[in-house]
Amino acid sequence: MSVNKYVDKYGRYHDKPCLNTESSSNNGWVYTAYAEKLGLEINYPKLATCFSGCKIANKDLGNGIALIRSPNKELPPMSRDEVLGMVALGFLKQHHLNGWNFSPYPIPKFNLFKTISQFLELRGKHRNYLWQNKLEHTYRFAFSVPLSDRHFILQKWGKFNPLYWLVAKVDSMIGNPTNGIPWLKYGGPKREIAMQSEFPEDHPLRKL
Repeated sequence: MSVNKYVDKYGRYHDKPCLNTESSSNNGWVYTAYAEKLGLEINYPKLATCFSGCKIANKDLGNGIALIRSPNKELPPMSRDEVLGMVALGFLKQHHLNGWNFSPYPIPKFNLFKTISQFLELRGKHRNYLWQNKLEHTYRFAFSVPLSDRHFILQKWGKFNPLYWLVAKVDSMIGNPTNGIPWLKYGGPKREIAMQSEFPEDHPLRKL
């Protein structure tokens, strides 16, 4: 791969320059999925090595696997965007998730009172507050793959669910044009607007 200041040592694209090829953002997987969709050069062997390091053993989880964003970097926890990126690039499979949940922490038995109480505590706080303060009863929902993403993911896995297809259909009509996620999932003419809002002028994702 040609040298590119926006590509890290794992072959992932970022929105900011990478100093000494170190990751410069927490969203390298989804940005790399954008790059793949645009036909930019992708180093799949490097990405495969990276993904292997993003799976860590955790016997307390249902499938025994915790997903992290980068090798040897467990914080901040995994996000919906990075799940989409890993799936889009062909690495994340169904068995890497606990059902539709990507929580890197054990999820306690459902307790309605504690769940409501912790969501009320979370109100008005930054999204990192929930894991920084171990609001574990929110994990069941906070780390759940959104319904609007599931049709896209199932497509990548060669599966189909009519309910998720319908949700995606509605979502595709109201998606935010200044965000690359709707374009990644549905395509269409909104790509240029999304890339302009997320990446600097000299970024390769803006040059196509």
